[in-house]
Amino acid sequence: MVDNKTLILQEFDKLKGQFIITMMYKVERLVAIAEDDMDYYYITYNGRKLTWNTCVGSIIPLKGYIKDEYYNEFERMSDLNDYDKLLGKDGIEHEGVNYTLAGLKANLMKEWKETDKLLTDIIFTDNESTD
Repeated sequence: MVDNKTLILQEFDKLKGQFIITMMYKVERLVAIAEDDMDYYYITYNGRKLTWNTCVGSIIPLKGYIKDEYYNEFERMSDLNDYDKLLGKDGIEHEGVNYTLAGLKANLMKEWKETDKLLTDIIFTDNESTD
């Protein structure tokens, strides 16, 4: 029998970087899986910050379930507004400081407790992206 951690990681592998609906009815990108001393978490990203969503609830995938034109609109808006997309592959220079994707990931994790542990890397792009 497969344990819950393995099932959650398998689900993440299929959906990483994609837009999903959280149990709080928000459309965000699934970017990581984490755990603490009590639970496993779906880590979602709204373009500015991370949210830890308990895996006790479920997530609803959108890609392949809604019309491509609607899903592509989420991608288009993300390209225009989300910090990771604005940085690009090489980062961005602003007021003499080069902001990178690695720096963004580190900054996003600053607010989490020392007991929080990522089980995956933070992955912003989905399986089919070429970025």
